[in-house]
Amino acid sequence: MEAEATYQERLARVKKAMACEPVDRAPVVFMGQGFAPRVMGMKMSDYCKDNEAAWQVKMDAMDRFPGFDAIMNVGGVGGVYLAPWWLSHVNIPGRELPEDSLWQVQEAELMTQDDYEAIVAQGWPVWQKAFIPRIADPAELASIAAWNGANRARMFRECAEHGYAVVCSAVAPTLVPFEPLCGGRSFQQFIFDLHRIPDRVEAAMQAILEVELAGIKAAPEPNEGGSGVWVGGWRTASAMLSPRLWNRFVWPYIVQIVDALVARGITPVLHWDQDWTRDLVRLQELPAKKCVLNPDGMTDVRKFRELLRDNMSMMGDVPASLLVAGTPDEVYNYVADLVRDIGVTGLLLCPGCDAPINTKPENMAAFVAASLESGKAA
Repeated sequence: MEAEATYQERLARVKKAMACEPVDRAPVVFMGQGFAPRVMGMKMSDYCKDNEAAWQVKMDAMDRFPGFDAIMNVGGVGGVYLAPWWLSHVNIPGRELPEDSLWQVQEAELMTQDDYEAIVAQGWPVWQKAFIPRIADPAELASIAAWNGANRARMFRECAEHGYAVVCSAVAPTLVPFEPLCGGRSFQQFIFDLHRIPDRVEAAMQAILEVELAGIKAAPEPNEGGSGVWVGGWRTASAMLSPRLWNRFVWPYIVQIVDALVARGITPVLHWDQDWTRDLVRLQELPAKKCVLNPDGMTDVRKFRELLRDNMSMMGDVPASLLVAGTPDEVYNYVADLVRDIGVTGLLLCPGCDAPINTKPENMAAFVAASLESGKAA
């Protein structure tokens, strides 16, 4: 009964924070794909091949630092699952890399300009299925997906037994078309394409978007949790593109995906890497109190709060560099300053993007300790 009460208390705190409702303190969210195995002494090669062990080591890492309210999402192994998102091969520890190193996305020019027409003609699912063997083992990807599907309910149950809510409890496709095409073509070539053959690129993006929107419409109801879903952005950041390109090839797609998710009662968690400060004002166009901004330490979150006030929550934002190279006092003070400047309402605290593999354990402890004090600082 005590564990259930703890879980319900934390779940309520997370859901209120995501909806910009008053809370006693900011929820603390675990994000540490590489950090969990490293801090618990598991080889990265084992983490990348054993789904069950990978899941359990995340739970063990959270338990080691008492105070977490939630985990970003559930799931097994890390690394190779990134291949379809980037349309790129991923080097894995124990295969192409030393056993205890971090996986690495190997960007290369694997798509050609003719592939834009092929995506339109064949449809995104057919084209993607034919392309995947060039970057990953389809059987391995299918095995990971099958394991996650078969064990999803159990992982939610184990989270609840440990007292942890799940922020992204929904299952829905949320691929911003720019990102995989950019990875498959390589950044340089893709930017050339946006200038030289924009209509061909846009046609392929529209074909991808149609599939994504249909998938969102058909998505199952979210599991109990924050009812969120991860909406990624990295090459689409404002710092990476001119306003002309961003306004044509990025923002309209984000808006349509967000609107479709919100219509299903799913909260878009905008996991945005790099610096989006230039275009933060555009977030005012999204449904109020229905989205979460999840930056990586580079976006000006104080500017975000100034522009959005209590109309959008934020999950973040302790920079990776600080967790690795800072001291516990610096981490603690960063969190305290963040809470003071942007307030507790609509704030969930977590590492920016993800706690790096080489995060100092004492810095993670300082982050959790400072976060638990956030109610007193409000």
